[in-house]
Formats: sequence, C-alpha cells, structure tokens
Amino acid sequence: MKTKPRALDAIARAVLLICTPPVLLLANLYLLATPAFVRYEYNKPGFPPADLYDSRERLLLAEATVHYMRSSKGTDYLMQLQSRGLPVYNSREIIHLADAKRVMNAALGVHSICLILCLLALVYAHGHPKRWYHAWRAISWAGLFLFVLLASIGLLAYVNFNLFFTTFHRLLFTGDSWLFPFSDTLIQLFPLPFWMDATWLICLLTLMESAIVGWAAYAFSRRLRARQQISVQA
Repeated sequence: MKTKPRALDAIARAVLLICTPPVLLLANLYLLATPAFVRYEYNKPGFPPADLYDSRERLLLAEATVHYMRSSKGTDYLMQLQSRGLPVYNSREIIHLADAKRVMNAALGVHSICLILCLLALVYAHGHPKRWYHAWRAISWAGLFLFVLLASIGLLAYVNFNLFFTTFHRLLFTGDSWLFPFSDTLIQLFPLPFWMDATWLICLLTLMESAIVGWAAYAFSRRLRARQQISVQA
C-alpha cells in the first residue's frame, strides 16, 4: 500500500522540478508579445528607423502583426495588410509568420500544461508535512537550475548574439526560412535590435523570477523543516 503513495510523491517532485522552469520562462512571452512592448521599442532613442514606412504606419503594421500572432486569425489576415495599395508581406514572410505563430502557440500551450501540472502537484502535497516540504525543495532546485541555465544562455548571447540568434532559429525553423533581406517588411518592422532587447529582457526577467522563486521556496522549506523538527521533539 505504501508503494503507490511513494511513487506519487516522486512524480509530484519530478513534476515540480521539470515544470517550474517552463512556467517561469514562458510566462514572459505574455509580456513581450504585446503592442506595449513594440511601442516601448519604437520610442527608444536610437532605435533603427524604417525605410519603407513612416513612424505611424510602421507602428500600425507592427501592432497588426502582433495581433495576428496572439489571435486565432489565419494568414488571410496578413494578406489583407496593405501599404500604398500594395501587400505588406510577401509569401515567404507570411509562411514564416505562420510558422512563428505555431511555435509561439506551442510554447504557450506548454506553459499552460506545466502550470496546471505544478498546481496539481502542490495540491497533492498540501496537507502532508513531508510532501509539502519536498515540494518546496523541488521548486527551489528548479529555480536554481533555471537561473544557471539562463545565465549560461545569456552569456552566450552577450558574447556572440548572432550565433545565439542563428542557433535558436535553426532549432525551431527549417532551412533558411527565417532569413530575410533588409528591404522586407519583417526586418523593417522588427530589426535585429528589437530581438536583442527582447532576448535580454526575457533573460533578465526570468533570472530575477527564478532567483526570487528559488530563494523563497528554499527559505520556506527550511521553515517547514524547522517546524517539523520542533513538532517531532515536542
């Protein structure tokens, strides 16, 4: 009879160890894939201007593109975007945006699944002192792991952002479907500095979140351990 609870205990700890990092990391997509972040970037001093569009039209097109990424609209929405009577995106750009949307939706789906699993693991552990302690210890280890991983990735991006950017796209997209000339709308709307800032912001936010969550979970687990020892001694 004890084998089943022990197995469930191990599964709950494994879920928290594996799922906490994606929950923290991917939550930041909800902050960055927004018109607010686009406006923040466009208003930064020294942000590269667009050759094809004035500032107002550029912002409208960028916000429309973000809307496509976050909505259920199909590629026909992108095909309808026009500037001076001409389509904004060519067929290659539309294919890439559709691929990028699938990747982002998959990432957000992973986030939702991991969040649900973490909540279920915590609900399972709650009310049982030993399980509750090990659950928070697992979260603290997950926070430490994510901090080290993000610090390593951030160091790579700092040393050679082009290598990081290229590796990231080659892992998620086939061939050279993500490479575009400077004259294409995607580069006009979202130049390299945009993606550099997004990368740094995700890294910094996740580093802070993993440090805070990891430290808080560790401190809470120590308090739980101390309470348990006092309870046993009493």
